[in-house]
Amino acid sequence: MTNGKLLTGLPIAVDFWKLPPSNGLYLYFLTHLHTDHTKGLTSTWTETIYTSSLNRDLAISMLKVNPELIKPLEIGVSYKMNRFVSVTPIDANHIKGSVMYLFEGSFGRLLYTGDFRWCESMINDPVLKNLSESKDLNVLYIDNTFEHIGNEFPTREQCTLDVLKIMKNHPYHRIIFGCQTIGKEDVLLQASLERKEKVYVPETILKCYRLLGLPCEEIFTTDQADSLLWFEKLNQISQFDLKKKNSEMPTIAIKLTASGLLYKSTKFKDDELIFTVPYSNHSSASELAKCLDFLQPGLVERIVRTNTQKLGLSVIDKFHSFLATIKAAEMTDDITSDSMEISSFDSPVFKSQDPDYFYSAVSQFQSPMPIAPTGTEDTALSEDMDEELLLELGSPRIPVAAQRSPLLTKTSGELDEVLTEVNSIVISISSDIDQFEEDDNYYIYSDAFFEKLMVLHKNYQPFTDIPTHKLME
Repeated sequence: MTNGKLLTGLPIAVDFWKLPPSNGLYLYFLTHLHTDHTKGLTSTWTETIYTSSLNRDLAISMLKVNPELIKPLEIGVSYKMNRFVSVTPIDANHIKGSVMYLFEGSFGRLLYTGDFRWCESMINDPVLKNLSESKDLNVLYIDNTFEHIGNEFPTREQCTLDVLKIMKNHPYHRIIFGCQTIGKEDVLLQASLERKEKVYVPETILKCYRLLGLPCEEIFTTDQADSLLWFEKLNQISQFDLKKKNSEMPTIAIKLTASGLLYKSTKFKDDELIFTVPYSNHSSASELAKCLDFLQPGLVERIVRTNTQKLGLSVIDKFHSFLATIKAAEMTDDITSDSMEISSFDSPVFKSQDPDYFYSAVSQFQSPMPIAPTGTEDTALSEDMDEELLLELGSPRIPVAAQRSPLLTKTSGELDEVLTEVNSIVISISSDIDQFEEDDNYYIYSDAFFEKLMVLHKNYQPFTDIPTHKLME
């Protein structure tokens, strides 16, 4: 999945690397280094790229992009790109180095957030404050990962405290943190301080952390034997692998993600091995509403493709309805009417009278009943990606010849347990395949890989006509 855009009607591409060589026709901008924003950006790239200084260092190190092609921009400084366009980078409060871009020209003023997390301190940012006061932001391209009303989660500070609480409740366990390459390192720092021991990270991750300016020698190690606190890619954590690790010593995993969030639930299904803490670098639905209230854009464009009808009421859709009603009122000269209803909101107050009107109105909405996640796996939009593989297994189709299987006499709950285990194994196998692809390793047939296949078949064999020994032929 690629979360980038070629801006409508403009030769400006943000996190969009699919265009053919243009000989300088297009201006290319990079918001941050998560993989869903860098698909297509490789060592063979030939066009000039503009981004923050830290992103430049990361792109050179992680993606091997030619250093001469990446031009660093300073946060808060306006740059004249040509006689048609100027750009101002703004801190996106997403991960270290991430930036938003304000584009200005004869086309108006366009703000592209990239991935971001709105917070109260942003109202004091000089560039955003000017946009709010001038009320002339024409288009807002916004990170809509959690746009649906009810998608709420705690602050990152509170989530960090929740992680430390889980650690205190498991003082003698090995703890594996499910993370993305970049973005959750602050939690690892606090975990290290809490346990007074280093955190194991792979050498490739340590290299990134050095670029981020973290105190690597004091906090991290690349030797697993040195620590009971381990970094692991989020999409590689599974029940199957954790059960094997528990045969060695007591082990739990803490997944640092809000991607399993759907609608109004702030509770994630935990079990004895995997805990999920909704630590997110994206804006919640209510934070998006506050952002829209503050900036008052004339038009909102989504950056992330979503199925809005399937996922419920959207903050962005409600804001568009709000704008449409305002425009209709202006056309009928009824803008001062205190009795007029705004869209489907309760209050008759207009944004010009109450800057928090839209956010207040949105907060009154009740979201639909949440859709239950499948096990502990992520079932909503994938955030911060290093992309996560979404797998959902329903009830298997049972061949006629297998309908007398003893397994079919099991209760529904017992069958659910079988499916949960199968789901975990499939995810683990898929993670193995992804990892082998990343490492350019064509020999995936390790003993552990075959063991997972055998366990998977053992679970499904009662539903099939295939004897176990045939699997190896």
